[in-house]
Amino acid sequence: MGFDRWRPVFLCIAFLLLLSPAARADDDLSDLGLEELMQVEVASATRRSEPLSRIPAAVTVLTEEDIFRSGATNVPEALQLVPGVHVAQMNTDRWAVGIRGFNGLLSNKHLVLVDGRPVTSPVMTGVQWDNIVPISMVKRIEVVRGTRTSLWGAESFTGVINIITKNAYELKGGQSVTTAGTRGASQTVRQGWESGDNAAVAVYGTGEYLNGDWLTSSRAERDGHEWSKVQGGLRADWENAFTDALSVQADVVRSNTEEEMPGGPGGPPENRTRSDLNGYAQFVWDRATGLDSNLRFRTSFTRDSAQLADLDGGVNTLDAELTSAMEQMGRHYLTWGLGTQYIWDDVHGDGLGQFNQGHIYSWTGSSFLRDRITLLPDSLYFIAGLKADVLGDGDVELQPTLRLLHTRDDAEYWLAVSRGVRADTRYQRSGSYRINVGGTDYQVLAPSNLKTEKLISYEAGYRQALSPDTKFDLSLYVNDYSELLMLELDDTTHTARVTNSLKGTAYGMEAMFEWTATDWLTLKPSASLIYQNIYGLESGPVGDSMPEEGFGSEMKLQILTKPLKDVGLDLFLGYIDSPDQLHLPAYFSVDAHASWRVSDTLLLELIGRNLGGSHEQFSDLAVGPSVDCRITWDF
Repeated sequence: MGFDRWRPVFLCIAFLLLLSPAARADDDLSDLGLEELMQVEVASATRRSEPLSRIPAAVTVLTEEDIFRSGATNVPEALQLVPGVHVAQMNTDRWAVGIRGFNGLLSNKHLVLVDGRPVTSPVMTGVQWDNIVPISMVKRIEVVRGTRTSLWGAESFTGVINIITKNAYELKGGQSVTTAGTRGASQTVRQGWESGDNAAVAVYGTGEYLNGDWLTSSRAERDGHEWSKVQGGLRADWENAFTDALSVQADVVRSNTEEEMPGGPGGPPENRTRSDLNGYAQFVWDRATGLDSNLRFRTSFTRDSAQLADLDGGVNTLDAELTSAMEQMGRHYLTWGLGTQYIWDDVHGDGLGQFNQGHIYSWTGSSFLRDRITLLPDSLYFIAGLKADVLGDGDVELQPTLRLLHTRDDAEYWLAVSRGVRADTRYQRSGSYRINVGGTDYQVLAPSNLKTEKLISYEAGYRQALSPDTKFDLSLYVNDYSELLMLELDDTTHTARVTNSLKGTAYGMEAMFEWTATDWLTLKPSASLIYQNIYGLESGPVGDSMPEEGFGSEMKLQILTKPLKDVGLDLFLGYIDSPDQLHLPAYFSVDAHASWRVSDTLLLELIGRNLGGSHEQFSDLAVGPSVDCRITWDF
């Protein structure tokens, strides 16, 4: 028992020791020639396009090639590659995705964006991951781990995930993507064309059906619900060769779920069908004001349905923001922005999900300022940032960050200290609903005078090109939490209430190594370790996306091979120990992806998931093996 408790520590130490000889093998870094890696442009970490070598943060960029080689059929499957990001399937179309110790179906500690548009539900948090655009239209995914509230506001408590899709110019021509297998089937068709000399338009449609047969309960019975969707959208882009770029996006999706719901007292389960309609529209104007500066305006309207228990209705979000990346002025490199968001909803429900308010209106405003100050040219930089959020109740929260970046040869070293806050959600403050904990039903009472959750984060990082064929990235952090929200249970009255009674400290490490051994073999091992010291409680915290006392670890290895010119064979191996469901055993995951480029227009893929067997991930639902075939035809 004692060894099992410390096994993740020994595994991570061994992992780092194996890397250290490679780090010492070549001390001459002057001729590495890894400009392509160091100059990768990232926008999510600084609110302006900057090379990775100038970003003092833990950043992972999943390129289109990374996503393809993973065999991902949706965004959460691709995010499994990122150290420090916890991914688990909760049901047929429902995923729990969290960062640095928080994970759950209603994960509310990180911000998810699609082309800069927030998609995290403002009512219950969480993301409807399977309603995001098809994976074939995703250009890259930028993941910034660590609090980014000084730039993105209170939603980015532990990080930001920005899903960036292809523009209309990149979608020119036609493409059909057909997927079929043991999980179900899907079909996506898109067509893009140029309109005049400076414009392009693309439209797409997709249909998908998932049967849920690969998901089982603790009784080894089928437990996944049936799910289907029909989705369509368009994107239009216009570019002026000198100054301006305009983009318009729109999307609508209707999904249907067949699921088994608990019956009345002592009664049999009831089958329930629900249909949800979601959509959005977004407009972006980007004006270049110099060689390295721009002014950007973005506005969007989003309609999301309520997908929890028996809640019905939806949430409407109207948001707008103006950001400016300015030219360097002497030692200073300024970025600033203003934003506002207006939310109204008509969410209602009975029994399990009864709200004490039929609808609610909420307005928030924000502004931020960031300055990168050059202390030593091309070597030492000091970054100071501050964001002010005006929350729905009129309170103003200040969220600062201080960062130090040192660059030398092909390496970067950085330190950071940041303050973040997280406001409560509509679901947390507007109960009354029922929950079941340990076989006992509790009635959740509406709270009063909730405070914002608070975080002081200390971070350090190091990334380096160790040789022309090897890259290494290390991040360390200490997160000091206070006034986190949780449910306090009263066993006498069988009631519960949301309170700011949870606090603690998390200590973590994330490491990623990439080694191109030969032209046909690349290895990408990674490790993440977290120890959470949660105190002030007699028992574990109750609620969704709650940290738990103890260790959590993830060890991952991606093996990319290309035995023939047009044939690829890729494996993903993982040892996963949940950071917030410690009562569940750790498990090993095996995924496989085979691809054959038959011609310039035809691609065949065979994708295997969870081939190591059925395992409970971060819930009591076991996820079993599945096999899919995917055919991509460009026409």
